[in-house]
Amino acid sequence: MKEVLRVAIYARVSTEEQATEGYSITAQLRTLRQYASLYEYEIVNEYVDEGLSGKNIQGRPAMQRLIADAEKELFDIVLVWKISRLSRNMLDTLILLDKFEDLNIKFISYSENFDTSTPIGRLVVQLMASIAEMERNTLSENVKLGMKQRALEGSWNGGIVYGYDSNDKELIVNEEEANVVRLIFKLYAEGKGLKAVTNYLNKAGYRTKRGKHFSINGIATILDNPLYRGKIRWLQVENWDKKRRKGKNPNYILTDGNHEAIISEELWNIVQNRRKSRSFKQRQSHEPFLLSSILRCPSCGQGMVPSITTSTRKNGTKVKHRYYVCSNFHNKGSSACKANSIKAFDAEDTVIKRIEGFINNHDGFI
Repeated sequence: MKEVLRVAIYARVSTEEQATEGYSITAQLRTLRQYASLYEYEIVNEYVDEGLSGKNIQGRPAMQRLIADAEKELFDIVLVWKISRLSRNMLDTLILLDKFEDLNIKFISYSENFDTSTPIGRLVVQLMASIAEMERNTLSENVKLGMKQRALEGSWNGGIVYGYDSNDKELIVNEEEANVVRLIFKLYAEGKGLKAVTNYLNKAGYRTKRGKHFSINGIATILDNPLYRGKIRWLQVENWDKKRRKGKNPNYILTDGNHEAIISEELWNIVQNRRKSRSFKQRQSHEPFLLSSILRCPSCGQGMVPSITTSTRKNGTKVKHRYYVCSNFHNKGSSACKANSIKAFDAEDTVIKRIEGFINNHDGFI
């Protein structure tokens, strides 16, 4: 009796590829199912990553499941439409093929029609992987050039931004949100700090585009965004397409946008002058906070963050007091949560004593 080979089908497409190549997930799966049926393979599972880049195998849930199932020996063959579906990174492709070979799993590419079990087939795979990586790099460069040109022409390159709605990458003022943006700039220009503005908005019931409380960082981002005065800023961060960014780009693009400004140039200048006149670098405390990544707020469950207050004694000397406070309260104000502050020394002393008790008591915590 002929042995029935078990096959795993893997399909992937990114948004750009589906638009340019016109080979959707549905079309890939239909073709591969027909191929498996022709050779009487048993399809044990289909792994689909839709709208995800082939730049690397990390961040692709279906690919990670396929690798895990391969190690469990759940199938004998991996079937793809093209080798570029597996990965557009040559190193990732070769690592995957080595893993398949070690697990005695055959790899089949429907379009290229090669056999990885032979030296010639493996050479062809390496050449095809190199070509796939070159295509990805070329596509990436073309996309970046296109987006740079759009920015130079004053067009928005997409994304969610408070105060505007995006219609086919064109910004349209959202009047309800725009009024909040104007309020943020007005309050700050009148002398309120970031935390005071944040607390005011949250207490008044205003929320972000995603329906969440405003945060200090969110307010700072709005105040520093030239988009609201009618400008387009692009490539402010170098290597924006990579996960590990190198830092600020001093030669970023700043040009007149095609969209309607929300605030005046005069108000923008007042706010920016005030921003520059203050030190907005985070105060770096040399005080030890042993539990800053461990303690949780008893009300909302968020992490507790360090807080230092200073009091003045009768003789004029200043004394610092260390506390842990709820990060939601610290960043978003009292409408998000309570401070739930606890003296740092008391919390740390309690934890240290419990640890010492655990070490000295074989029966567990005392």
